Amino acid sequence: MTRSSSSRSEYRHDEPPGSPLHVSVTLGISGNVEDDPLAVIRGINEGIKSMESPLREAVHLARSQRRTWEEIGAALGITRQSAWERFSVD
Repeated sequence: MTRSSSSRSEYRHDEPPGSPLHVSVTLGISGNVEDDPLAVIRGINEGIKSMESPLREAVHLARSQRRTWEEIGAALGITRQSAWERFSVD
């Protein structure tokens, strides 16, 4: 897996018109991945870890707004059971 140019993965979600909410998360890899793939793994893992707290806060808020585990699971791309198992202990 050689990447000598910049690689960028971006997720963007815009709510319906009129909503002030915008969520954008960007992770970029530049340079040659073959030089130090462990550095790439560490960097991606740190990016994932840094999003855990805001994700848990959003799930907690969704539950306080009476959103179902099914809705939360769908937003995460997982089953309601998996969402409940991951976040219900908070």
